[in-house]
Amino acid sequence: MTGNDAEALAAWVSAYVAETSRDENVERFVAHVNAAILAELPELADDPVVVAELHASTKAQFQVFLSLLERQEQELLLPPQAVDLALLIARRRLELSVLLKIYRVGAGAVWDFFTQVAASVPADGPDRTEVLIYLWDHGGTWINDAVERLIGVFYEEREATLHGALARRSETVHALLRGDPVPLDTASADLGHPLRGPQTAVVLWADEGGSADSLVMLNDLAAGVARAVGARPLTVPAGHREVWVWLSSSRRVTAGELLVALDARKDGAGARAAMGITADGREGFRQSHREAVDAQRWAVATGSSARLTAYADVELACLMGGDGPRVRGLITRELGALAKDDPGLERVRETLTAFLSLGGNVDRTASQLTVHKNTVRYRLAQAEDLIGHPLTERRTEIAVALHCLQRTGTLSPD
Repeated sequence: MTGNDAEALAAWVSAYVAETSRDENVERFVAHVNAAILAELPELADDPVVVAELHASTKAQFQVFLSLLERQEQELLLPPQAVDLALLIARRRLELSVLLKIYRVGAGAVWDFFTQVAASVPADGPDRTEVLIYLWDHGGTWINDAVERLIGVFYEEREATLHGALARRSETVHALLRGDPVPLDTASADLGHPLRGPQTAVVLWADEGGSADSLVMLNDLAAGVARAVGARPLTVPAGHREVWVWLSSSRRVTAGELLVALDARKDGAGARAAMGITADGREGFRQSHREAVDAQRWAVATGSSARLTAYADVELACLMGGDGPRVRGLITRELGALAKDDPGLERVRETLTAFLSLGGNVDRTASQLTVHKNTVRYRLAQAEDLIGHPLTERRTEIAVALHCLQRTGTLSPD
């Protein structure tokens, strides 16, 4: 470009800025760009607040852009209206892709607008190609720099919003767990979770060494499982790889259906779960959670590899402490050689378990197991020999030890 060409271009830019800065011309630009954006994002067009914020953002940015257009090097001075739009999108829980699409579509509309401007340059004016290059060099730089800046704004606001909401939710949850006199309707509104109906507490956790995305995976798993069992979930992170969950439903959630829902989720393959017993209302919220936590502690302490540990299945062990070494000690002390990992002893343990649960009735035990009464008597005699004392002694302790053994697996043989 010669000196004369450069002077002609500079003169044209100065005149263009003066003319286009008039309100009616700014509005013409805003209408052109926003029409394209809303056509591509019709979900935003139905929200008058977003439309108003979009109008304010586009107008303010174009006005600042024009005020800087005569400078050879483009400088980004982002007006507060542009920041407000990014904040609104974050606060509406819309995805970053919405913000990026606004600017992507807007960039196309700006290019189209500048193309029309360049085409309208009179024949005795500066070269039209040079005009378009100048306009787009400044406009494209502005848009790229604005997007980069606003991505940071979006994520900072999203993080602050989520953390703020999470802090309020966690505070309410812990108040309920402490038994603080929180009005039930207020707590339900704060949590977005009905507290008057049945509550089933679940603890979800990932094993050590899980990825940094463990909480995301666990929250997604909680949402998917809740849908599968027809419940509404409330989730609160309890660490970097553990989430507390409450399922609100109109009925009791069983361990069987929860396990099916867990197994159906491929994205939660590395997660484990413990659940409490469904109970109603505020007290049910607390009680079921205590049970779920106890079941989790029992599963971890005993080294259980079960995908789901239900408190109803390990209640006796939890009530006696749930400590792994103590449970193993109980099994060894009460069952002796009967606890060995010997396939031949499985039927003996099964028979003894049925016998104790049926009140020591041989006939009912035989009927339940569909074997002869003499077979039951023979296996019970084997059990007595292996345990080392009559079955009439320490029956409760033997029953608890058998229950714990069933949950943890047999002991290694000598």
